[in-house]
This record gives sequence, C-alpha cells and structure tokens, in this order.
Amino acid sequence: MEQPKKSVCPLCKGTGQLSFCSKDMMYGGEKTYTYHECDNCGAIYQFPMSTLEEIAGFYPDNYKVYSDNLKLKPKRKIERAVLNTRYGYHHLSSSLFSKLLAPIVSLFKYRNSLPYEGGGKLLDIGCANGRFMLNMRDLGWHVQGVEFNEIAVSICRQQHLEVHHGDLASANLAENSFDLITARQVIEHVPDPNAFISDIARILKPGGRLHLRTPNSKALGRQFFNQYWFPNEVPRHLVLFTKENLEMLARKHGLVPVDTRIIVRTKFILRSLDYKYDFSDKPASKRKLLRILVKLYKPFASLSGRGDELFTVYRKS
Repeated sequence: MEQPKKSVCPLCKGTGQLSFCSKDMMYGGEKTYTYHECDNCGAIYQFPMSTLEEIAGFYPDNYKVYSDNLKLKPKRKIERAVLNTRYGYHHLSSSLFSKLLAPIVSLFKYRNSLPYEGGGKLLDIGCANGRFMLNMRDLGWHVQGVEFNEIAVSICRQQHLEVHHGDLASANLAENSFDLITARQVIEHVPDPNAFISDIARILKPGGRLHLRTPNSKALGRQFFNQYWFPNEVPRHLVLFTKENLEMLARKHGLVPVDTRIIVRTKFILRSLDYKYDFSDKPASKRKLLRILVKLYKPFASLSGRGDELFTVYRKS
C-alpha cells in the first residue's frame, strides 16, 4: 500500500514528509517501516505510528538492557572524591590526596554525575534491570522506577527496588512528588512525547529537574549513514529529536532548559558500518583500520556540535 506523502508531526502538529524507510536491523524481520521529517520542527517520526500492541512486540526478552547481571563495581577513590567535592555527596569518604585531584579530574570525567539532594526522591523511567537505581540508592537517593517489561521488573524487585510495571501514565503517580526524574534513552521509544512530558511536569516538584538522554537526529553520523545509522533503531525508536525541538517540547509543558551537552559515541559509527556493509562475519569494532579511522569522526562531530546523543537538563518553573 502506498504511503501518504504528508503526515502530522506528533511534536508540533506541523506537516511532515518522507525521510527514510528501513527494516529492523537489530533483530531482523521483513516489515519495512517509514519515517517522516517535520517541515516545521525537524522531528523524525515513524509514520504511520505503530499501535501500542505492536510496540510491545518490538522488545524481545533478550533486549540488551534486560540483563540480570547487576554486580555494581565499587567506585574508584577519585570518583568518590569528585562526587564529594563537586556534587554534594559529602557522606562519601575520600582521601585528602583524592580531594586535591578532584577539581582537575572533574573537568574531564564524571561530568554527567547528578548533584545530591539529601533525602531526595528520584524516579527512573524505563529503568530496565535497575542498575542505575541501585547505584543511586547506594549514593543516598530514595528511588522508584517505571518499566514495561515484565522480566526487567522482576529483576528489579529481586533487588527490593520499587518499580511500577507499565508505562508512566498507568503508574498514576502523585503530583509534585519527585525532586529528580531521569529518562535515559526512553523518550525516543514513546509514541506521544507531549503526553509523556506533560505527565513528567505534573509529578515533578516545583524546582525539580528532569534529565533526558536521547539520540541527536542532527548527528553527523545520521547524515553519513541515513537509514543505516545505528541509533535509528527501527522500529523501537519512534521519534528522533534535535536540541531545538526537545527544548520546544519542554518549554511547552513548563520545563526550563538548564543544560544541554552533545555527546559523541564512536561505537555508534562502528555499528552503523556493520549495518551498511553487512559486517556480520567480522564486525567493524574488530577491524583495526576502521577503529582508527572512526576516531577521526570524534573531533569533527564535537567541533560542529553534531554528536550522537543529547544529554539535557530541565527544571520545573
């Protein structure tokens, strides 16, 4: 059946048209999915959008984030010192030498650490196997999670983590109840981003923060590889965002931008090469020359501000 030439953007209700078509390159399958690009805000979105029942079927039980290997490595002394001196985790002990080094190390490492709020309540949406929640609980946060995969929820509950089985809307959480909400690699899986962000804004406390991490549709890698770009992750990724349209979405629901960082992920380029050139016998990550060449991508993507992921922070006004 021929696809309509125009569509309605799920972000801004603008008009969109064909961007690319692709099959599920991660798990295989014969169905081709179509993605449109909004002429107004630049969002890339699946069209027609899959039904909730279809979306649930996109995630096999061996999906990569559902592993039950939850052994947490002890934090290195220097990381504890950075958390102590820069991010307010004063209850973490560290040596004097580590504390002296921490201001320098923090310029290059652990830059995405979360500032501590004593007794703070944290909600992790799409918490998968709960590894992040365990880590934050160890650091002193009161944690809750939301996850739709039954196996992942079971893994979390074995660790005595409080996790709702379902999506954010079905959790029906109380208004103004969380100091911090994290959604890492989640919003791109959501068919209605407006409803998703609206619900987040409702349950955040005034002054509370939202941390999002999601692929950057303006990445150089996407320009190079188009339908073969690994973070397209067809069909699981339903909407791909830019810094600008993500900010537009947040402001619409009363969330003020605080910080945006654009992260370069060379492993995405290696995986994209696998898709484009069918390196199934020997992946690009095992080819020394390609690993060396791909390192050249990092400075170009960094200097142009067109890295592969967006890490954004918003505050409820």
